[in-house]
Amino acid sequence: MGRLVLIARLALRGLRRHLLPSAILALAVTTACAALALGLTLRDAAGQSYMQIRAATDGPDVVAMPISTGDTALDDLDPLFRLPGIAEHSGPYPVVFPMIKAHGLTVQAVAEGRDTTPDAIDHPQLTQGTWVRPGGAVVERAFALALGVRTGDRLTVAGRTFTVTGIALTAAVGPYPYAQWSPQGGGPSANAGLFWLTRADLRGLATPELPLSYTTHLKLTDPQDARAFAASPAVKAIEVNVRTWQFLAEDAVGLRTVHEAITVGSWLLVALALAGASSLIAGRMAEQTRRVGLFKAAGATPGLVAAALLAEHLALALVAGAAGLGLGCLLAPVLSDPGGGLLDTGLLDTGPATPSAGTVIAVAITAFAIAAGAAIGPAWRAAQTTTAHALADPARAPRPHSALTGAAGWLPIPLMLGLRLAARRPRRAFLTAVSTFTVTIGLSAALTFQAQPPFRLDLGASTLPDPPRVLTDHIVQGVIVALIVLAAVNAAATAWNAALDARRPLAVARTLGATPGQVTIGLIAAQLLPALPAAALGAPAGMGLCALLQVGPQAVILPSSAQTVGMIAATLLVLAALTAAPARLGARHPVHKALNSEPN
Repeated sequence: MGRLVLIARLALRGLRRHLLPSAILALAVTTACAALALGLTLRDAAGQSYMQIRAATDGPDVVAMPISTGDTALDDLDPLFRLPGIAEHSGPYPVVFPMIKAHGLTVQAVAEGRDTTPDAIDHPQLTQGTWVRPGGAVVERAFALALGVRTGDRLTVAGRTFTVTGIALTAAVGPYPYAQWSPQGGGPSANAGLFWLTRADLRGLATPELPLSYTTHLKLTDPQDARAFAASPAVKAIEVNVRTWQFLAEDAVGLRTVHEAITVGSWLLVALALAGASSLIAGRMAEQTRRVGLFKAAGATPGLVAAALLAEHLALALVAGAAGLGLGCLLAPVLSDPGGGLLDTGLLDTGPATPSAGTVIAVAITAFAIAAGAAIGPAWRAAQTTTAHALADPARAPRPHSALTGAAGWLPIPLMLGLRLAARRPRRAFLTAVSTFTVTIGLSAALTFQAQPPFRLDLGASTLPDPPRVLTDHIVQGVIVALIVLAAVNAAATAWNAALDARRPLAVARTLGATPGQVTIGLIAAQLLPALPAAALGAPAGMGLCALLQVGPQAVILPSSAQTVGMIAATLLVLAALTAAPARLGARHPVHKALNSEPN
C-alpha cells in the first residue's frame, strides 16, 4: 500500500509541475474519445429515441395498408381484424396522397384523417400547437422542418387552404421523407412527408384522381411477435402491406453516412491524439531526466521510477477518456435524429444516451492505448538510465556520420541546420509527419466531400434537403475544426519542445557564425522537411477515403488542383507559423546562457 501511495503522490506532483502539457494531453484524449464514443453510441441512439416516442404515443405494433383504394380497401382490411394474436386496433383512417404547397414549394405528401380527440393507439406527440380541428392541419415535425413551416402558417392542399395548428411526432410512420410506403402511392415521387387533417376535411379532398386509401394500427397480445405475425401465411393471404414496429425502429432514420462520417473522424482524431501525445510525453520525459536521477539516488528501483512516470499519464488519460465518453453520450441523441422526426430527449427528460458496456470498454482501451503507447517507451528508457548519467543529464551525442548529414553540408546554412536537426530526432520527425498526414487526409476528404454536387430529395415539383446529408455536412465541418485545433495545439507543443531540445546545438552553430535568422529558419525547416512529403501523400489519401465512402454508383468529383495545392500550402504555412514563435525565442536566447544552462 505504501508503494502505491508513493506512486500516486509522485504522479500528482508531476501533474502539478506540468499543468499546461497535462491540459494539452487531456484535450487530445478527450477529443478522440468523445468522437469514438459518439460513433459507437450513435448506432443505438436512434433506436432508443424511437422507443421513447413509441412509449409516449402508445405506438402500434403493426401498421397495415391495403393495396387497393376506396371501398375495396376497406373490404380488404376487414379479414385482418379477425386474425388471432390481435389485442385491439384503431382506424381504419382515410389516407390520400396529395401535392401540397407551402412557402413557394410544391411537394408530395401523405395526408391522414383523424378524429379531433386522441386515439388509444398512436396519439401523436405534439411538440407545438394543438391537435387537428376543422380547417386545421398538424404536420409531422421532420416534414415541417424541411418545409420551414410553423404553427399559424398556411398549406394549400388540392386547391384548399389549411392553417397549421400543430407540429407532432408519431411512431406509426417513418419521419420525412419516409412517410409514403404503400405501393399505390398517388404522386410523382417516392419521397413524402406526413400531415394530419380531420376525417371530414380529408374526405373532402378525395377525387377520382386522388382516391382514398386507408391505414390501420394494430396492437398484438405479444409485441415481440410482430415480425412473425407480419410474415405469417394468414397475413400474406390478405391484400395488405404491413410494417412492424421493429422495422420502423430500424428504418426511421437514414444514419449510414452520418455514422461513417463520425467513425472516420474519430479514428483520424485518435491517430492525431496518439501522435501528439507521443511527442508531448517524450518531451516531458526528456525534461525529467535529472528528476529520475534524484529518484534513483534516493533508492528508487527502475520499476518504481517507470511506474511513477507512467502513472501520471495513465491516470490523466483515463479521466480524460471518461470525460470524452460523457461528451459523446451527451451528443449522440441530438445527432441520431437528423431530420427531427424522433423525440427530443428534453421532452421526456431522459438525459444523455446510455452507453453500452462495449462502448465503455472501447473508450477506456483507446484512452489507455493513447497514453500507454506514447509513454511506455520513454518511461522505460528513463528508468534504465544510470543514476550518474541521469544526474548529469548531458546533451545527446550526435549520431554517427551518415550520407544524409554528409549531404547536408552542401546545402545553405538554414537547410543544413534543419536537415541535421531532423536527422538528430528521427522519432520527432516521424510524429510530425504522422500529424501532418492525418490532418491533410481530413482536409482533403472534406474538400472532396464539398466538391460533390448538392443532393436534394425529389418530392415532385420541388426538392427538399436530405436530413442525413445536412447533418453529415455539419459533422464533417465539426471533425475538421477538431482536427485543426488539435493539430495546431500538437504542432505548437512539438515546436516548443524542439526549440528547447535544440537550444544547445543551435547555440554551438551560432558560435560558429550562424545568425539568429538562419537558426530560426533552420528550426522551422526541421519541422517542414518531414511534413512536406506527408502532406503530399495525405492529399490523394483523403480523396481516396472520400471515394471509398461514396454512396451510389456515381463518380466522385475531385477538388480542383488549385484547391488541393492551396490546402497543402496552407497546412505547411500554419505549421511554419506555429514553429516560428518558439524558434525565434530560442534563436535570440544568449549563446553563453544556452551553453552554460543547467540541465532540466
